[in-house]
Amino acid sequence: MLKRKLGLSALTMVAAASLVAGCASSNNNGKNAAGTSEAPSSSGAASPSASSAELKPVELSWYYPLSQLQPDQQKVEDAVNKILKEKINTTVKLKPVSIGDYVQKMNTVLAAGEEFDIMWTGYLIKPEELVRKGALLPLDDLLDQYAPTLKADMPQYMWDGLTVDGKIYGIANQQINGSRYGFIIQKRFADKYNLDTASIKTMADIEPFLEQLKQGEPDIIPFNGFYVPITHDDTFWGVPGLDDHFYIKTDDPTYQLYRYPEEELDTYRLMSKWYKEGYIYKDAATAKMNDYQAKGQLAVEFNNVLKPGVEAEVKAKNGGNDVIVVPISDWFTNGYSATTNQSISRTSKNPDRAMMLLDLVNSDPELYNLIINGIEGEHYTKDADGYITPVADTKYRPNMDWVFGSVFNSYLKEGQPKDVWEQTKKINEAAELNPIGGFKFNSEPVVTEIANLNAVWGEYKKGLTTGTLDFDETWPSFYKKLQEAGEDKYVAEVTKQFEAYLKEAGLK
Repeated sequence: MLKRKLGLSALTMVAAASLVAGCASSNNNGKNAAGTSEAPSSSGAASPSASSAELKPVELSWYYPLSQLQPDQQKVEDAVNKILKEKINTTVKLKPVSIGDYVQKMNTVLAAGEEFDIMWTGYLIKPEELVRKGALLPLDDLLDQYAPTLKADMPQYMWDGLTVDGKIYGIANQQINGSRYGFIIQKRFADKYNLDTASIKTMADIEPFLEQLKQGEPDIIPFNGFYVPITHDDTFWGVPGLDDHFYIKTDDPTYQLYRYPEEELDTYRLMSKWYKEGYIYKDAATAKMNDYQAKGQLAVEFNNVLKPGVEAEVKAKNGGNDVIVVPISDWFTNGYSATTNQSISRTSKNPDRAMMLLDLVNSDPELYNLIINGIEGEHYTKDADGYITPVADTKYRPNMDWVFGSVFNSYLKEGQPKDVWEQTKKINEAAELNPIGGFKFNSEPVVTEIANLNAVWGEYKKGLTTGTLDFDETWPSFYKKLQEAGEDKYVAEVTKQFEAYLKEAGLK
């Protein structure tokens, strides 16, 4: 099987539904970089000696994805705006979009030329592709003027990961910056069936446990086949910046490119087998699996970021049931692959104030925690040790901290170790680095082919990754459609640019 594809659409959709991917470093997160201290520009931004009273009032708009829209969204927005009004004389219209609709929604917004200010960019909608479309504003001057501490505190490799043609087009939401594949399993089932976690080294090793669940738990879905990852061992590195299906072999000094290797196709075959065995829900390709998970009906899921403290984060998503994690890979990273970020729209009328807001979100724990957790006392309580607990039936709990800013500013959640962020930073520093992590693909020469290929994959993807479609029966006609959509031209362009990168990087 395969490993090492940080930023897979199949893989990272799990992260979207579950938690994470992103980046981090050993820094203080710019905690003394307040957006209140800038001087007026033509649009009213401030200087280090100015106060918010010297700024003209503006309203910003901010698009971002959420797994579920929140009933108390407006109440939290009002509280956010109270802080922003005081500090930078700004209000913001928060515009969450259901994560399953985010790409389509933002493509519509961008195509219409809508005026807005900030948008989340990342694995779902890549900043580099948006830059090629002229949708994003370069941030270099804005960072220098309105967020110099944030810029200085973030490691250079993060800025490199968000640089296109020499300009920066995003601000990373700092967090775990790597992948470790494995399973999240409800503890009650692992205990009941005496699961030997040490015996699980590959994805296929979980199969006997899934059979036990099928036989003994008729009301439980053994495995979530929804967006199953396709790469997860030491055989291959994924090529960053592309789709999910380009690889090089580990320790291959020639860096030969592989497209759809058998190891990848075998994972689809495994999903087909598991679907036929009844381990995957019969309607997995169309069902809202989060609903089953929230009721505690999903026993096992595959996850790509088994980070420190993840058990506490996903407990609520599993119906309040305790979970255990079973890793089947070590930590690895592409460096920074622009997985979760904020970018400023080319249509923004107040890019300076937008930068001030983003600086504040990444430097002010009160503001950041308000956005991610809601209002203290109403949506959560905090104990003397700084741990927070959601109130019963809370109407605001996005549980997607990684969407908004640096998680190193977030309050601790019940079950997280006190040193969770120190552990996270150590992982970021020690994770095995993809030798070709610096490759960036310019999609312009094949933008039509990519759109056509994505359309074909969109037709088949859920069926293949859930096993609903029999892979061996589907693959011949599916691959023929890929070829008709421009597969060969796309592969030739990738190969040409990749070979040029290898030479420029001194790798070949």
